Amino acid sequence: MTVGELLAEYGSPLWLADVERFRSNLRRFAAAWRREWPDTRIAYSYKTNRVLAFLQAAELGGAGAEVVCESEYLLAAGVIEVDPARIIVDGPAKPDSLLARAAAGGALVLADSRGELERAAAHGVRRVGLRVALDSFTGACTRFGIPPAEISAAAGAAAGLGLTVAALSTHLVSTDFEPASGRIVASWPRSPDDHVGAAALLAGLASELRPAGHHVATIDLGGGFPAAPAVATHARAVAGVLRAAGFAGALLLEPGRAIVADAVELAFTVIAVKTLADGRRCLACDAGINLVPGALSDPPRIEALERHGALSEALVTGPLCLNTDVLHPAAQLPPLKPGSVLIARSVGAYQQVASTQFGEPRPAVVAREHGEWCLHTPAEGQGALGAVRVP
Repeated sequence: MTVGELLAEYGSPLWLADVERFRSNLRRFAAAWRREWPDTRIAYSYKTNRVLAFLQAAELGGAGAEVVCESEYLLAAGVIEVDPARIIVDGPAKPDSLLARAAAGGALVLADSRGELERAAAHGVRRVGLRVALDSFTGACTRFGIPPAEISAAAGAAAGLGLTVAALSTHLVSTDFEPASGRIVASWPRSPDDHVGAAALLAGLASELRPAGHHVATIDLGGGFPAAPAVATHARAVAGVLRAAGFAGALLLEPGRAIVADAVELAFTVIAVKTLADGRRCLACDAGINLVPGALSDPPRIEALERHGALSEALVTGPLCLNTDVLHPAAQLPPLKPGSVLIARSVGAYQQVASTQFGEPRPAVVAREHGEWCLHTPAEGQGALGAVRVP
């Protein structure tokens, strides 16, 4: 089916989830790392995109799951049936119920603080990682993890609680606040040098812990990587620094954006075309920041389904009664009219999971596998409004 046919069948806007591309991205990403470090383990970051077809593809592709909340743990263990021993439980505020589930299944819990070690032990967790705090790319102090200078004491505290420190972990943040303005800024992918520095620090800490009886078997570098083939540069550099440091264990990675960013597009429709008082062309559409909230800081690439005529700038706005509902301030687009179809490219990372019901309910998702598109998830609340009766 064409995009036009899919919209006619399932409505506009419409999420287009390419499972084949997701699967290929994962396979190429893992291969690039294993060429340099054979014992590389992948845990797909559920928070990035939770389309079930993607989660199933990750499991079938040999990836574990990195989860940051109880609902994601239930998806991984109960729906996708990931072996709990291959689930990584991360996040800064793990509820007691999540820690209890992780303990029962034998998942690896990444402790974000000394206090969390005590809570984990109280709920029966026995295998933990220590998340090491690294400053943001903006230079700001991170709110995640334990400062490097406190890792030795944290490992000692873990041992005193009967916990095994199985991993040292960090995650280089890709989004933060700009210190001067408070504006949200992004830095993705992180540079190879950033990951080399993180790997060197974790390997050094693992070496320092060894005399105290802590044999750290895994270094977890989190995410922030580019997709293959660009990630090969990161893999080569990280493997080199780990060997130089004498580390010989497993390397754990938690990719999200690198695997799913270009596996999802959003098809939507122009509802109105007008010229503003300042002369700008404005396209009012049926999709906005309710579906692509990241457009506020990083507008997606937007293209017309049919391209006829010269390209010129257009303000692409959504259906919300908010002046900030702007998908793109100056997209290069051909002449368009109401009913024209637009495509927001590479919106698979953090858009669907962060979308809201502000405006219309969330749209349907169609998935592509084996060259065919089929309905994956119906539009949210479809048919429900017709059943409402006001007394």
